[in-house]
Amino acid sequence: NGGVTDMQAILASHRVQAPARVGAIAPCDVTVPAGNTGLEPTMTGFFQALNIQTKIAKGTVEILADKKVLETGDKVDNSTAALLQKLKISPFWFAAEVMFFWEGGLMFTAEDLAVTDDKM
Repeated sequence: NGGVTDMQAILASHRVQAPARVGAIAPCDVTVPAGNTGLEPTMTGFFQALNIQTKIAKGTVEILADKKVLETGDKVDNSTAALLQKLKISPFWFAAEVMFFWEGGLMFTAEDLAVTDDKM
């Protein structure tokens, strides 16, 4: 049994990174960064289908500019999930979320966790 702050730190340390799955709702914006992908030139058609500008550089596909592929609330489609998987991008995080907590005979909400001595 520890303090609330200790419990928050423990839960935060157990966040798990996860890939975008088809049909999932994006909890955050996802941007594919510009730069060399390491993928073969045969993959340029895949990027073109997703309106991502590329060029061939040193025998690999290079993305010319950052491209936002998902916005918060968007449903992940097959193409976007496949792209992120090919680029080895796992954009989402999962963690236990505290809704309520009990301490000293009182029940508090998750918003109460955000109150610090500085805010009082």
